Amino acid sequence: MHPMDSLAHVLQWAGPDLAHNLDFIPDDKLDWKPAPDAKSALDCAAEAAYFMRAMIGVLAGQEMQMSIPENLTRAMVQGELRSASKEYAGALCRIPPETLGNQMTMPFGTFPLGQIAGFPVIDVLHHRGQVCYIQTLLGDTENHFLM
Repeated sequence: MHPMDSLAHVLQWAGPDLAHNLDFIPDDKLDWKPAPDAKSALDCAAEAAYFMRAMIGVLAGQEMQMSIPENLTRAMVQGELRSASKEYAGALCRIPPETLGNQMTMPFGTFPLGQIAGFPVIDVLHHRGQVCYIQTLLGDTENHFLM
């Protein structure tokens, strides 16, 4: 068993589940923000998707380059969440275990590779929570879990 297998399994659920939860945000509220400086549900989901995408390159030894395209649609972000989470989970399991303790410098600090590799998983879970909370602010108090 690879040391990153459990983290990869969490991500394989969390990315598609975040995509699933976007379906419960009404079309006319997808860009709604609970405060002027807050993120919308679409913003939250897009950030999670494109951070994962950027980190796939980092795990392959590239410099982090993250950009979020303009004029995103729900379907585009959902597709990116599903594909990036699958690809990132695979990338996690390809990390040579002996390198997990190697220090890496990122724009936000220096950490062991094993910790940096987990940041996108935490990010997806974080943004999933934000989208679910926005659902409650819009009146949907049901839990929507992808089984």
